[in-house]
Amino acid sequence: MTTKEVVEILKKGRAYAQRTKYKEAMAYYNKALSLDPKYPESWYLRASVLIDTGKPQEALADCERALALNQNYADAWSKKALALFNLERFEDAVLAATRASTLNGNDAMAWYIKGVCLDELGRSDEAQEAYGKSLELEIILDMDAERRKIRKH
Repeated sequence: MTTKEVVEILKKGRAYAQRTKYKEAMAYYNKALSLDPKYPESWYLRASVLIDTGKPQEALADCERALALNQNYADAWSKKALALFNLERFEDAVLAATRASTLNGNDAMAWYIKGVCLDELGRSDEAQEAYGKSLELEIILDMDAERRKIRKH
């Protein structure tokens, strides 16, 4: 099985996940994992579905598998932060969100999760900083998306 074939399977899974057809998405992600368990994106994408279906403990395990394969996988760190937040492990979530935002400073979700967790920990000044960065990135990303729409027309 080539990486190209696994990527095609993951694309199909992503299409189902975007339409909230999680059972179908999970089937594609499991197929990809059975073909190549060393491809970190498969673990990350499956973790996303597990989060969306209320299984943060399982999602955390999949994020750990993705990160064992690639310690610099920013999206997996961000998803790990979300799983930890859902498990109310706020201190750990702050650390994971910080790692995600260090690897990808434009990860608005990582900044937001960091802010929420800092709030939960009573560190409101730091939380406001993280929220500010998240909001700033959301505005920039929205502007970039609008520019791309305009260029297409």
